[in-house]
Amino acid sequence: MQSIFIPVILFTLSMTITPGPNNMLLTVSGAQFGYRKNLPLIIGIVLGLQSQLVLSAMGLGLLFQEFPVIQNILKIIGTLYLLYLAFHIAFQNRKSRGKEHTQKPLTVFQGMALQYLNPKIYVTTITAMSVYTLEGNQYLASVLLITGCFLVITPLSVSVWAAFGSFLNRWMGDEKGAKGIRYALGGLTAASVVFIIL
Repeated sequence: MQSIFIPVILFTLSMTITPGPNNMLLTVSGAQFGYRKNLPLIIGIVLGLQSQLVLSAMGLGLLFQEFPVIQNILKIIGTLYLLYLAFHIAFQNRKSRGKEHTQKPLTVFQGMALQYLNPKIYVTTITAMSVYTLEGNQYLASVLLITGCFLVITPLSVSVWAAFGSFLNRWMGDEKGAKGIRYALGGLTAASVVFIIL
């Protein structure tokens, strides 16, 4: 077990703190609503990721190997979702921003559900369970170690992006600054599609 402890921590950190759909969404939502109002979304992301880890441990990767069309369909849906999200972020107009007080941050359930449209989560969870689990009577213990690492590290990693978005909020009042921020975040979200295609 000690042989996988540090590698699992490093893998978890690299997969949860790097740019991706969750982190871009939290940055934008943080800029709109502040950090505290995004806690339900953060909890939903963590719970959705945990459920995916459990499914992967139960053989989701094998299902994708047996029926690759399922994975291809999920990639297409995920790509379309990311492009929609990127467009929405980049071209959110002033009128919709003026109605910000009528909008609400995403809920725990919505955060969980979005994990099933996020291709990066499938790659992350299947890789974690394929590469880092141990065989035989150590399998369950290694699964618990992996899920435990994600349970601790994920909220810390994604909170960085929500806090960063909250920090950007001070420039969102200026239309020119807000437009530049939206274009940059939209571009980064669209660029994350590359990771799905490769």
